[in-house]
Amino acid sequence: MQKFFSPDLFARLRPSFMINTLFLIAVMLLYPLAGGVLFSFVSGGSEAAFSLSSIQNSQLFSIRLIQAFGQILLLALPVLLLAAWHTGRNNLFAPQSLAFLGIQKRVDFGMAVLAISGIFLLQPLLYTITAVQDHYLWSVLGSAGTEVVRQRDMMESFIKELAQVRSVPEFFFVAFVFAITPAFCEELFFRGYIQQNYTRSISSGNAVLLTGSLFALFHLNAANLLPLALLGWYIGYIYAWTGNLAIPFVVHLANNLVALLFLCFTEGRNLGWTIDSTALLDSRWWWLVVTGSLLLFVMVLRRLAAAQRRAVH
Repeated sequence: MQKFFSPDLFARLRPSFMINTLFLIAVMLLYPLAGGVLFSFVSGGSEAAFSLSSIQNSQLFSIRLIQAFGQILLLALPVLLLAAWHTGRNNLFAPQSLAFLGIQKRVDFGMAVLAISGIFLLQPLLYTITAVQDHYLWSVLGSAGTEVVRQRDMMESFIKELAQVRSVPEFFFVAFVFAITPAFCEELFFRGYIQQNYTRSISSGNAVLLTGSLFALFHLNAANLLPLALLGWYIGYIYAWTGNLAIPFVVHLANNLVALLFLCFTEGRNLGWTIDSTALLDSRWWWLVVTGSLLLFVMVLRRLAAAQRRAVH
């Protein structure tokens, strides 16, 4: 996979494996700490007064802004500054700095469509993993498993509260906060900078696996650790083959937007049906769906690799 990266004129200026890792750890520690400080500011310094049931519309707007501002400030900005430092440019958006991060002007539309289809083909497997964990793993872990589920449910309730929309303009604002900003900032940080730098120290495959695993840990959600890691590995694989950050971004964005649309248009509505995950896991047709989607997913991976080979030659 190494040969499919775009030529890097700045390889000798890349930080070492350890420096890259220390930078990553620092950001991952500062991110929740800074978030806690900002949330404390919004709640007036009283955590007890700040709960899902007590969130007011004015607080809701502030919390959404904090979510977007925190990712821009702690993920995107440091990466842009480091890229400018590496390339010796004063302009954060100089072409050389953007090229350093894998941001290219030209995007292969066909390859982007293929990559997006892959993320949707992964969904049956991701849902199955979540269902299997819920039914078999967390109960075996006892109190630890109960705490994992409690933390997940609390986080999901919080996100549902923040993602409530009452108008079309509010939907676009929520989409900017929960879909566009995370996709841009996280891809810039994890794929554009971290994975690229790891590739200079270890093999491309190991860089994808390591970065994808750290991407999952970053979200501080033990219940979704494996599904998030699979998403991170897939997006990292795409970046390793294309070297173009725009494609991982649109894949990440598509995943976030679909999740947000599902949340907005199903929350609080009586759809007349619910998914029984136990019955689903016991159903033969569901496992046929999972198997079929995975076969198509493998075909997408092969098509992506073939398309990149043709582009290179």
